[in-house]
Amino acid sequence: MTKPVRIERIREYLRQKGSATISELSELLAVSHMTIRRDLASISQKDQLKTIHGGVVFHEGEEEHKDRYSLSIARVQKLEEKQRIARKAVSLIESGDIIIIDAGSTGELIATYLPENIPLTIICSALNIASIVSSKPNCALIVTGGYYHRSSMVLESNEGLNLLKQNRANKTFITASGVSLQLGITCSNFFERTTKQTALEAAITKILVADSSKFGMVKTGHFADIDDFDIIITDKGVDEKILNPIRAIESLQLFCV
Repeated sequence: MTKPVRIERIREYLRQKGSATISELSELLAVSHMTIRRDLASISQKDQLKTIHGGVVFHEGEEEHKDRYSLSIARVQKLEEKQRIARKAVSLIESGDIIIIDAGSTGELIATYLPENIPLTIICSALNIASIVSSKPNCALIVTGGYYHRSSMVLESNEGLNLLKQNRANKTFITASGVSLQLGITCSNFFERTTKQTALEAAITKILVADSSKFGMVKTGHFADIDDFDIIITDKGVDEKILNPIRAIESLQLFCV
């Protein structure tokens, strides 16, 4: 298979899926990781394929991606860390729980790993998470609905917020783009602030799920402070200088997986 043919196969695959890791493309095309990396290195900056660390995404252009957050990019960043975080989050779930799962790539993994041997009720405001949960026969599903943001797959509406306010949950799993002890928990898209705040107010146990790259980062949309959470789940890549003040918060339980 020639290089132009491989690149076109990659482009077509990503049009359908949105993103892929180097390993995934290597297996798809039956070539080495090095060959895939060389192919991607030759891509023009104007090409619809955008390379990132460990993978590649299909970049549709600014007109179609108005959100500052891109789920297709996030899916291949810190993937192993997010998988560990999601599995730890799921280990906290009990039979009969009512759970709010926030939007984002880590929220998507939590939905994927939900146990199938116990009854659960899942509340969500993102199409990708709703799609995953809808295939699980043990899960009752509540979807808020509203305007569909393509790059984050979030559904946004006042009616959706009211539906969220009318329900209560045992646990809420909240994602974030920035985690700062001084400036709080932030998100990239301002429209998500109210949804995240409402999800926090609706749950007994508030759980932040954020990989190590989010710590020390600050985005524009502040929606909570660290001590608003009962549990934080992250990976072992967070600097101890950042973690030590968080560990000192007596009301907070911290897991580094």
